Parts: sequence; C-alpha cells; structure tokens
Amino acid sequence: MEPVISNAWCWLCFSVALLLITAYIMLRQARQFYLFDVVVRKFSIIDLQFPASCKEIPELIKGIYALPAPQQLRTLSSLRGQLWVDFLFMPALYGSIFLLCIQVANKMTPAGEIFFECLAWLQLIAWLFDAMENSYLLGKIKPDVTPSTKEVHRAYQQMVFSKWILLLTGIVCSFSAMLFFWVSGKYEVHSLYYLLVLVGEVLLFGIALVITGKHKSAEDAAPVA
Repeated sequence: MEPVISNAWCWLCFSVALLLITAYIMLRQARQFYLFDVVVRKFSIIDLQFPASCKEIPELIKGIYALPAPQQLRTLSSLRGQLWVDFLFMPALYGSIFLLCIQVANKMTPAGEIFFECLAWLQLIAWLFDAMENSYLLGKIKPDVTPSTKEVHRAYQQMVFSKWILLLTGIVCSFSAMLFFWVSGKYEVHSLYYLLVLVGEVLLFGIALVITGKHKSAEDAAPVA
C-alpha cells in the first residue's frame, strides 16, 4: 500500500540537504585515510567494502596501526568518525530514494505503481544492510584484528553487494522516470520550485568542495618549516 506523504517534495529538500552536509563531512574525513604498506599510501572506504579475501580488511587495519603515532591517531579517528557520520548519511540517502520512488509511483500505471512502491520499501532493507556493514567494520578497527571465517566474509560480501544493487536500482529507475516525466511534460508546475532548491543545494555543495579543495592544495604546497 502506497504511503500518504504530505509535502513530500519539501521533505526531499531537507533530506538532500542532510545528505550533502554529511557527504561533505565524510569527504573531509577521507582525506586522512592512510596506511603503511611498504610505504605510506592512501586508501578509501571502498577498500573496506569490497575486500577480495577475508584477510584483506585485517591487513588494511594493521597497516593503519603501523603508521607513526600522530598519523595513526588521525587516520583511526577519521575512519571511525566517518563510519559514525555514515549513520546520519544513511537515513538521508535511503530516505531521499524512498521519497523519489513514492513520487514516481504516484504518476504511474498500476503495474508501475507497484514496482516503484516495492523499490521504495526495498531501500529500508538496503539501509539495514548498510548499518550492519558499518557495525561490522567498527568491530574490526582494533590492533589485534583477526580475519573473519570464510562464511562470515561471504555473508559480508553478499550484504554489501545487495545494498549497492538495491541502492543503484532505486536511483537509476527513479531518475529515469523523472527524466521521462520532464521530457514528456507530465509534471506539476509547483514541483519546479523544489527542483530549483535541490539544484541550489547541489551547487552550494560543489562550491564548498572547490573552496576546501583549493585550501587543501595550498596547505600541501606550503613549505615545511
């Protein structure tokens, strides 16, 4: 049954704003992701999400603990911080996709309406998988980390892949349908105002990234005393 959501576009604007704010914070935190693997190098959260084997995550964590003390503490703090901030990012991300799918379902034929309603509710499963993934990774961040069993590792991989499949399917399908409604003129005029708000939020996000990116480049170029 399709939920009745009053002011859905307004809620979407708030949800996307939270999404962009938390994404900005996590991108800033990711700049501190380093490990020691023969030499000091960077890594990304994707390396933790898609480990090729059950030994890869423990080796990466051990590489962090092999860093010199100040850099080790910065990386550990940033990694844990990003995983905790991600718990705020999740409701914004999956909530936004949920709202988009529900809005698309409102304009669909019965078959399309059922499809997008199911796609909307499936985002709650993706959210659950994402939360479980973060909890698993938080439990791995310790000096004496050990590899998971093959069964646990396989379950973790399946959970992460399922999360991404549900997430990307929701994004691609809802945006494709929205684009179709836009091209065919099957949209409500008042929704254009909310579209302008969303575009404005994305532009502010982009400007913030450019400004902080230039600031970071200036810091990297500054001579060390």
